[in-house]
Amino acid sequence: MPDFNPQDELARDRNHLAADRSLLSFARSSLTLIGFGVGIDQVVSAIAPAGRFIDLWAYGLSLLLVGLGVVTLALAIRDYQGEMQRLQAPVYRYTPRPALGSTTGLAVLVVGTLAFLWLGLQL
Repeated sequence: MPDFNPQDELARDRNHLAADRSLLSFARSSLTLIGFGVGIDQVVSAIAPAGRFIDLWAYGLSLLLVGLGVVTLALAIRDYQGEMQRLQAPVYRYTPRPALGSTTGLAVLVVGTLAFLWLGLQL
């Protein structure tokens, strides 16, 4: 067992708290994406006549946003659990991982661009 070093323990504590904050941040972002998806579906259903083409696009966008929120939360939980396992190991080893925030941001950018183009075609 490695010698006790208070600086190492404080660094582990900081990393643990940072991982907690990151997980909560992704949970808020996921809830926002899910909320937007549900909200778009409800608003379009309320203002558009049933069976119109706009309903299908809005429903598809809603499904994309809800799905993106669920996948983002699942990936954030998996990342958090991996970080907790690394922190509990006797020797902490940094392993570079893909940035979950960049991936989620890129997915939101693609969905937003598709929605923007769809709205432009409706005018």
